[in-house]
Amino acid sequence: MKQKWELWIEKRNLLEKDFKNYLKRETIRERATEIEVEGHLHKAKRNLRFSRGVLDDLKDFYEWSIVGYYYAVYQAALALCALKGYKTKSHIATISILIKFFYPQHISEEDLKTIAKTIMAEEDIREFVELKNYREDATYSISIDYEHGLAEKLGEKAIEFVNKVERIIRKR
Repeated sequence: MKQKWELWIEKRNLLEKDFKNYLKRETIRERATEIEVEGHLHKAKRNLRFSRGVLDDLKDFYEWSIVGYYYAVYQAALALCALKGYKTKSHIATISILIKFFYPQHISEEDLKTIAKTIMAEEDIREFVELKNYREDATYSISIDYEHGLAEKLGEKAIEFVNKVERIIRKR
């Protein structure tokens, strides 16, 4: 069964309907400011530094590194939401904004390569959701068997995502 965000990519009318409902219920609110764009981006970078520090200095606390990397990605996503004038109160609402404003509808593979540095591709959205799932597992599971390699891999994805968001913000 497909997740909601996967359906939004396929069915833009469903995305539009859900987006309007999020606005109506105030899960998404308007009037984000430039200060919020920069604040979320700054916080994303702080979370990257924190997570790297956990990996380097606090051996065997990899789950906290994973949690920090997730929040780096989430803060970067909130920066993109604010860039479009929106604030969100939910992770799925945040993903709806990413798809609505940063996932192009009708472009070719060649077009995607040309503008890859300034758009949100489906792979980026998948990585955001994947990292969210790891964060939930790290937060709520009782297992402490997190490998250093997994935290490193997730860190690389988080760094790529935050860097892409910064390029989008700076290019406008």
